[in-house]
Amino acid sequence: MMTFFPVPYEDEVLYSVLARYHVRSGNISYKATMRDLFGATSVTAVMDLPSNIHNLVNNMPLNSRYTEEYLIKNHTLFPFYSAFLPPERAEKVLESMKGENGGSVYSRTGIMASSVTLNQYFKFCSVCAKEDKLQYGELYWHRVHQIPGVLICPKHHVPLYDSQVPVRGYNKHEYKAAGEENCVKPDIVINYSDDVFEKLNRLAEDVQVLLNSDFEKRDIEWYKEQYLAKMIEMGFATSNGKVHQKEFIKEFIDYYGEVFLDIVQSGVDVDNDSNWLMDMVRKKNKTAHPIRHLLLSRFLGISLHDLFYKKMEYKPFGDGPWPCLNAAADHYLKPVVSDLKVTHSTDLKCPVGTFSCTCGFVYTRSGPDESEDARYRFGRIKAFGTVWEEKLKELVNQKLSLRETARLLGVDANTVKKYARKLGLTTYWEKRSEDDSVYDNDGNIYSSTNLNKDYYREKWNELRKQYPEMGKTQLRQVDKALFAWLYRNDREWLNQNSPDKKVANVANNRVDWNQRDNEILPQIKEIVDRMLNSDAKPERITISSIGSKLGIRGLLEKHLDKLPKTKAYLDSVKETNHDFRLRRFRWAVKELEKEGEELQLWKIMRKAGIREEYMKSFENEINNFQKISIINET
Repeated sequence: MMTFFPVPYEDEVLYSVLARYHVRSGNISYKATMRDLFGATSVTAVMDLPSNIHNLVNNMPLNSRYTEEYLIKNHTLFPFYSAFLPPERAEKVLESMKGENGGSVYSRTGIMASSVTLNQYFKFCSVCAKEDKLQYGELYWHRVHQIPGVLICPKHHVPLYDSQVPVRGYNKHEYKAAGEENCVKPDIVINYSDDVFEKLNRLAEDVQVLLNSDFEKRDIEWYKEQYLAKMIEMGFATSNGKVHQKEFIKEFIDYYGEVFLDIVQSGVDVDNDSNWLMDMVRKKNKTAHPIRHLLLSRFLGISLHDLFYKKMEYKPFGDGPWPCLNAAADHYLKPVVSDLKVTHSTDLKCPVGTFSCTCGFVYTRSGPDESEDARYRFGRIKAFGTVWEEKLKELVNQKLSLRETARLLGVDANTVKKYARKLGLTTYWEKRSEDDSVYDNDGNIYSSTNLNKDYYREKWNELRKQYPEMGKTQLRQVDKALFAWLYRNDREWLNQNSPDKKVANVANNRVDWNQRDNEILPQIKEIVDRMLNSDAKPERITISSIGSKLGIRGLLEKHLDKLPKTKAYLDSVKETNHDFRLRRFRWAVKELEKEGEELQLWKIMRKAGIREEYMKSFENEINNFQKISIINET
């Protein structure tokens, strides 16, 4: 049993605490330290996901306040690696770390199958090291710095450097403490481009949040559904979940850049169907490295809190309830429909909604909705329901004309005939040869004692009582068929018995695309001009990057065809990969000249962040550079 145990510092990895114990214990042998800590000498010194925590806690001094879960969740990398594991698997990893079965930890977390490898050496922040020395009198290994993909200190926003201490040392029982002698900042300063630095910084901050939050554990399918719903909304997948693979991968690479993705071990091959990015949205039971979850969620614009707690849903028809379009129902046009099923039309290549009301009326329409008016239209009626059929019987008994019956029911005359026959109704328009009255071609009675007028007048008066605040035009919208009959057959009475004309201030919510085009174009030109004339390392000019800077990425990606001037301009300025590399090459030449550096080709390529395999794609530019270099030398 230990007689003392070092107090863990803020964000200190447990390995570091145990290394400090070894130094303070005075033990010469690491096995002696192992015996103090775990009561055994066969335990392996592990940085990220150590096991035998139960034995460690049992060997602590009496009245120690540290528990197994506290040490694991606050001083190991467990919160990071378990964040996206299913609840039952995360629990098994936790139990394995408590117990002596540490061998199963890596397979259960998926680390062994991942292409994201562990850091070779412990990393440190030079600013943290100075602060720790000043505050605590010693250095220690920070937990967040040891996570693969974290290359910037999220606290001080400076690059991390490799120490001289290997993560997996030659002696598997050795705990090596951080110190000024092994945390030496090299002479060669790490220099990331502004764009890469910004992305690395955001990634480090996301890792910090993940590491220090106890988010609810979800099944793997949860995250795939979250991503897919957002992809459908952004146009990267159809409403039935089919991913536009090449477009999706291309936009992802454009958003992050190949240099950044390579640095964080997450490059994507656009021509390979079996890449990690597609696996994350297709394969049901395959876990992905947490770094890649962070990359994908940020690309899709999903915050970490929303990723874990807010169910993403693709809603092409907005939120319910939706209006019932049954003209025969008392709740006509009122939002009472809550039953919606969304399918995907392979012919129309768009979502189709089937709306079912409790009155039995079922209609469909295609989406997505682009205006409020879209909620009040339908493409096809699948079922009329008992309410509509009872209304048809009522109107037939009143001996209304075929056309007026159709108007009151919100359908055409053929539909009325079809359902009248289906219900076995005897209609007067089929028997009018037996009637002494004289009818016009529409079935209206010419008699001056037209009995229908009383019915329609009564309905109009009832409508006015029901909606006393409405004017004549608004009442017309509520019951178009009723208004049409009175207007044609009883216009004078209608005019005398209608509300006075009201001036309605109705806001026009329809989008003026021409106006929007003219408003957006100068903003985009300003952004492009700023990107082209910036002294910072060039950022590729794409529709996505411009849209992100203006906060209108979704608008440009979904509705660019409605903005012809903007589209024409973007088509003229957006860069291919080759164009972008060429601009980086020229920028690097200017930067090296400013710095007074000798213009050597390898320096330019490194400064520009261009890999060697792309050199052949712009030989002319390199030849011109070499000619200039020869002239300058002579």
